Amino acid sequence: MLFTIILIFVSFISYKIYQKLRVPEGLKNVPTLSFLELVLFMLSKDGPDKRWENTRKVCEKEGIGKLWFNGEWHIVTTNLELIKDLMAKTDLYPKSSLEESSPGSLAAQYYGTNLVWKRHRRITNPAFKSLPMHVFDDSAVKLLKVIEKVDNEPIEVNGLMHRLTLDVLGRAAFGFDFNNLEDPTNIYVTTYHEVTAECDNPIYFLFPFIEYLPYFDRTEARKKVAKLNDLFNRIIETKRESMKTGELSKKIENNSADLLECMINASNDPKNYMSDEEMRHNLAIFMLAGHDTTATALSTILYVLASKKDLQRKVRDEILHVLGDNLTPTIEQQRELKYMTMVINENLRLYPPVHQLPRRENAEIIKFRNHVFLPKTPIFINIYGIHHSPGNWKDPEEFIPERFENEHEKRDHHTWLTFGGGTRSCIGTNFSLIEQRVMLCALLRKYEISLPADSIHKDKLHLRRANGSITGLHPIDLIFKRTE
Repeated sequence: MLFTIILIFVSFISYKIYQKLRVPEGLKNVPTLSFLELVLFMLSKDGPDKRWENTRKVCEKEGIGKLWFNGEWHIVTTNLELIKDLMAKTDLYPKSSLEESSPGSLAAQYYGTNLVWKRHRRITNPAFKSLPMHVFDDSAVKLLKVIEKVDNEPIEVNGLMHRLTLDVLGRAAFGFDFNNLEDPTNIYVTTYHEVTAECDNPIYFLFPFIEYLPYFDRTEARKKVAKLNDLFNRIIETKRESMKTGELSKKIENNSADLLECMINASNDPKNYMSDEEMRHNLAIFMLAGHDTTATALSTILYVLASKKDLQRKVRDEILHVLGDNLTPTIEQQRELKYMTMVINENLRLYPPVHQLPRRENAEIIKFRNHVFLPKTPIFINIYGIHHSPGNWKDPEEFIPERFENEHEKRDHHTWLTFGGGTRSCIGTNFSLIEQRVMLCALLRKYEISLPADSIHKDKLHLRRANGSITGLHPIDLIFKRTE
């Protein structure tokens, strides 16, 4: 009898596992990506360049591959035909929220529901149309003061750029100065980094079910999330008080309101109502997407300029010609920095700060070539693969800014997805590009940038995996020598 019960139990479990692993009929002809290679990639912290090396043969075959992960089959794509559909038909391919894909997880507790929703984007758009140039300029001056203390000596720029961009975002998004450039160990910043590191723990990403087991419930990590959420709640409450005094209305009228103030003001309209929790989740995602990505972009472009001195001189000459005696550029002057913009775009192509877009799930059956995607099939767009495919770019591993001269006339815009595309394109695109131009102008005007002779990046920039789909970097030491 006992043997029969055990046999039934084992048979039931085996059947359940088979159901999970069984490939749907419509995906059987899709090339398979190795789950074991994904595990090794996640545990090794290799960068998206290494991941592309391992998956390129499969993905380049017809632009899609299937991957078994977390109990279901996923599609990874670099196919422009499918990507155009994903970008254009947002109702057919909605984003999957964290509460849907990882209910009750630490990441869902912290990031929650954010700008995947049209209503949220409509509310926050005004804040990104009136950007606080004084915040960028003030932060550039503070950055120069930090660098002056180590003039002509190696300084680690990846960490420095993260400190800079967090300060900029804090002031611009919700009027809070983290003062991270001057005090990198303050309690809010250290808690933020602890939380994002916990959310990105590869063990919980690879085996998410263990988060729901008693021993792995992450009690201490959840306390850190609660601590950071408490900071956001206090900031929101302060802003709501300013609405009662009329101070907020004045800021809205003169276009000086920050992102959080725009959200609070818009919430007066019942159609746009946003709870404190929704606001807090938006602030959390802005903290990640709004500073980590720009910090990575600035770090990689400084590396490129340091390793390519001719390129650096050409960008500096343009800065001096356009800006004259100004330290930082006005909006009008930024439009004249055409070569710098080409360099920025090429840097974002070669080293995309986000190497993969968040997952979409088709709302109904989709037929793609001779394949069939059943409803709610998770689909990921591999940005790094698109940017490095020889089918999309000639000599994709070479740094060639001239690719972006009259770019709209020469290429399919889906081959460059640094900021996404379609109606879901990154809401902070201009914010990031302006921040990059301002900081590069301030730095190149005063400094010549070089790689130390013993740099680990002398022959190649070494990437690593960072938070979620964000491209990480190993420490980059650079030397800043005064030019004036």
